[in-house]
Amino acid sequence: MKKMILSLAFLVSGLTWAQELPTLRFSTLENGYIPVGFDSNDNVQFVVEGVYRDTCSKPAGTRFKINPSSRTIELVSYEYRYQGPCLDVLVPHDEVINLGVMASGNYSVLQSGGKKLGLLNVTRATKTSPDDFLYAPISQAYLKSHNGQVTITISGVFTNSCMRLAQVNPQVQPRVIAVQPIAAIDQRPAGCVNGQYPFEHTFTINNVRSGRYLLHVRSLNGNAINTLYDIE
Repeated sequence: MKKMILSLAFLVSGLTWAQELPTLRFSTLENGYIPVGFDSNDNVQFVVEGVYRDTCSKPAGTRFKINPSSRTIELVSYEYRYQGPCLDVLVPHDEVINLGVMASGNYSVLQSGGKKLGLLNVTRATKTSPDDFLYAPISQAYLKSHNGQVTITISGVFTNSCMRLAQVNPQVQPRVIAVQPIAAIDQRPAGCVNGQYPFEHTFTINNVRSGRYLLHVRSLNGNAINTLYDIE
């Protein structure tokens, strides 16, 4: 009798534990925000976005498959689905897709099932270095907008006293504002000293059409800051 009671207790406990686990299922993506300007020495990345219909779903990651022959990138997105109770509100979600270094070419970005999310163009690199420029080490970037004027602030920490922010190249692309913060190293008579040297820079872009944009800011060592914003 004791063995039977223990067995029933373990069974009930196992069922309760299983019921607590969410269900893994396919998720739908709505939009792709794909920067222009990658070449074959870059860490290629873009952002995808979707909307959950209530509060009982959470992201479970997006897998990708690159098909070099058909020049397609197929994305399969997943979500965890919980039992509830669920609030009936829309929940936007987004994810950075890191493809790594890719061969040059024009690729169609597709969701599983064939829905096209955008076009990715990778040009052939002209240099053997990791990047065409020495990018500044950006750790934060944020955007404010008002009446078509966009103000962007970027900041980070240089690790050498001779490094400086030489120029910032912003470019308004379809659904993307791409920023190249280019650094320079100035040799000084007193020499260069390793350390922590914070910096911050603010600039404006005029006549930006209203809509939803990806702010894509390049950074040192193939990194980038990627954030979605609604511009009025």
